[in-house]
Amino acid sequence: MSIVIGSVPYLNEKPLTRWFYHTEEGRASGIEVVYAVPSALARMLAAGEIAAALVSSFEYFRTPGYAIVPGVSISGQDHIESVRAFSRLSWRKTESVALDTSSLTSAALLKIILAEQQDSHPAYLHHAPDLEAMLRAADAALLIGDKGWLADDAGLNTLDLGHAWRRLTGLPFVYAVWLGRAERLTPHIVESLSRAKEWGRTQIDAIAEEEASRLNCPAQWCRHYLSEVMDYELGEEHWRALETFGAKARANGLLPHAPEAAGVRVLGVS
Repeated sequence: MSIVIGSVPYLNEKPLTRWFYHTEEGRASGIEVVYAVPSALARMLAAGEIAAALVSSFEYFRTPGYAIVPGVSISGQDHIESVRAFSRLSWRKTESVALDTSSLTSAALLKIILAEQQDSHPAYLHHAPDLEAMLRAADAALLIGDKGWLADDAGLNTLDLGHAWRRLTGLPFVYAVWLGRAERLTPHIVESLSRAKEWGRTQIDAIAEEEASRLNCPAQWCRHYLSEVMDYELGEEHWRALETFGAKARANGLLPHAPEAAGVRVLGVS
């Protein structure tokens, strides 16, 4: 019986899961990867349908009891390009924002940035990820993933959330981590996820070629994004960024409980 884990279906995750179905060792691992948007993965993880999920970092703070698999993340040091908000107005005059229904972390991040950096407190509504339709329903829109990356922002005020966070805090931002209940995150799963990351980082050119065909964009765009924009590490600076995000989410009323700075729980660390 296979072990099922869940991942987002975006370009940025490909180096973290390709090993499971492109190598003999990965296929023999007994681990099956299923794909869903971040909000759906959070529901699947809570329901026990999957043993681990590459899920929004906000879910760690929103749902107590999860452990974080060490050493692997989907992060960015500055501009992230695929998590962007678009407004027809200046951000201080924006009164309504349509949020991509796929998003958890990015919605919270946008609220923090607009409140703390722009002194803007618009109304938020949820909408399917379609920029044109979103901008008919609201002054601004938030898109994530491949749609956020490829969206045409001509004539719009565009906010790259990774760059805005770096300006606000001086830190990278951790968009997603592998989460799960500690008792289900076996050494086999943790070791496999680490191996998958290390192997996947050697496959950027192959992934770029394949994904360019799927996304109908130049391969050099994909190569640039995966090798120069994305950060797959989870080091000391990333932990500080996670703790800062949790604290700011609580301070802005986005969490029902206060995340403790010392309470970020890494698997195998008490």
